[in-house]
Amino acid sequence: MSLTTILDLPVELIEYVLCYDNLEFKDVINFSSGCHRFRDIVLNSNVLWRNKFMAKWPQFKNVCPLNDSDFNWIKESIDCSQIKRKTMTILSDMSPKFYKRYELSESDLIEWKNLMKENPRAYYYIVDDLMKIVNDDSPINTIEVVPINTPGNKTLKYYGIKALRYIRQVHLSEEWEIYMSLPQSEQILERGAVLVAQWCQPAQDITVEKISNEFDSIANAVKALLQTINDKHPLLSATEDEINYWRTHNLDDNQWKANDCLQILECMGTVLFKNMGFHGNNEMYFMPENSFINAVLDKRRGLPITLAILYESIARRLGVKCEPISFPAHFLLRWSESYAENDDGTGKSFYIDVFNKGHFILKGTCPRLSYDMKGKRKYTYKTASARQVVERMANNLEVSGRQHLHPNGRITRLRSTLELLRLISPTDMTCVLDLARIYMLYNMDVELLMKNLIEIQPQLDEREKTQANQIVQMLQDHAAHNVEALNDLYPKLEAGPRPANLYYAVGMVMQHQGLNYRCVIYDWDPTCLASEEWQKQMSVESLKYKNNQPFYNVLVEDGSHRYVAQENIRPTSEPGYLFQNQDIGRHFSHYFETHYVPNAEKHAEYPFDETVRKYNHEKIVFGYIG
Repeated sequence: MSLTTILDLPVELIEYVLCYDNLEFKDVINFSSGCHRFRDIVLNSNVLWRNKFMAKWPQFKNVCPLNDSDFNWIKESIDCSQIKRKTMTILSDMSPKFYKRYELSESDLIEWKNLMKENPRAYYYIVDDLMKIVNDDSPINTIEVVPINTPGNKTLKYYGIKALRYIRQVHLSEEWEIYMSLPQSEQILERGAVLVAQWCQPAQDITVEKISNEFDSIANAVKALLQTINDKHPLLSATEDEINYWRTHNLDDNQWKANDCLQILECMGTVLFKNMGFHGNNEMYFMPENSFINAVLDKRRGLPITLAILYESIARRLGVKCEPISFPAHFLLRWSESYAENDDGTGKSFYIDVFNKGHFILKGTCPRLSYDMKGKRKYTYKTASARQVVERMANNLEVSGRQHLHPNGRITRLRSTLELLRLISPTDMTCVLDLARIYMLYNMDVELLMKNLIEIQPQLDEREKTQANQIVQMLQDHAAHNVEALNDLYPKLEAGPRPANLYYAVGMVMQHQGLNYRCVIYDWDPTCLASEEWQKQMSVESLKYKNNQPFYNVLVEDGSHRYVAQENIRPTSEPGYLFQNQDIGRHFSHYFETHYVPNAEKHAEYPFDETVRKYNHEKIVFGYIG
């Protein structure tokens, strides 16, 4: 009998048609509403929903169990869609809630943590959306008013980074516990270095796989050079299983004889330092990028510790063991001809100074040695554990954070580093005290920090317990006397109008007359409200109108915040849309032709500035300012 309608088609053929790439979720749903049979086919076809899920979200192919026949793909599709909708809802609500906050507490972001619990893969779905938002450079400069969910919205990007930082740290805290629970043979240094880079760079797509693949590529380049020098080298006969094991495990000993290892290390030196140009960054030693393994691979310069992790990871892939040695003022690698012999001090060993192009130092000539009671040389510095190496990386970042505080006093980077240090070493009371001071300074919720200090009491010695109790008491006193300001927004001048001598408005792009920097106004005062000490330091009395003139808070293109007198700035026709100041999005939603447009919260605070902004815009467009 011949088929007359689609109703007569077998289920397998209907599934095959619905799997067609051009048919989206909504098309399949619409088809299912045609009749009960179609609905049953759609709801019961796991193959169909697997196909649709992977067609819509191919980026999750390494997250979902593709080969699990029992995996519920229709549920996963629904969960993913709902999580992505909730992501946008929570993000859109952050500016109205937190506009007056400079730093957000963990309790402020609890909605994100709860959303992550809704599905085992929710973290990846949320991160996927937030990464698209914060890295979206779509220009929004064709209309004055745009909806908040428009691509490129700077306010969404600003809060997206805050959300990303928080949920990444929640996830990485769990990853750290997993890492520390591994056998020491599997606690490879590169994984710890990646965790540090991910923690500190939430808006970048950094994965263990990407970094590992780059190390593999360098190791292959070393092998290629080795083959041209000695095509009989035993490394060239290593099996794929052996190489894969070395990639993921710390070695107990070298896999080759001493001369063969030295030949590999010589080739490594040529590839890394001569051919690829890796070197220590002496000029900008404590810049944070030097501590991020992804940035070291990209820029080919770094600190002794990151270059040492790079070197060790390449050597391990080639069957050569190098031990990390954490000297107080430097970080070196130690290579021994045989690690079994080295235990009694008879094995010949070298220190490798990777910061200085892999220079070899004989172990016997290293000045940091001591002797035992029998006069035998004793090696003071033992191999650093993975925890110790990561902790030293975090300590370097803390120094960097203190040296490169944000010019307006904001310390998000330092706070993040201290939270990383607390994760690595929760009993370090010096770190906890510094973190507590930041929380109090920025009016953050201290309840969770106090709770954590109480929970770790059994792990502390008597001195640490005393310190912990003192910190808890300090936080309790702060919480008892601290009344958080209301988040209600009031116009700068409720009655209006603006002062007659106030020439400029929030959102206008300005040029400093003396220092020649560009900036955007985000706040103003009718007269100077800074302290007498600041006014004296900045020589306000030497100005023509002294402190009896409007002063403006501005975001400067170099990332700083400044407080400037009206007589020192003028409107400019130079575009300001390339400003890299991280706080642009806190105040403005987008850039429109000549100026930044205040977001809803900023507009509610400065409603009378709109007329001045539009007037200035027309003057620039018609060439009166230039």
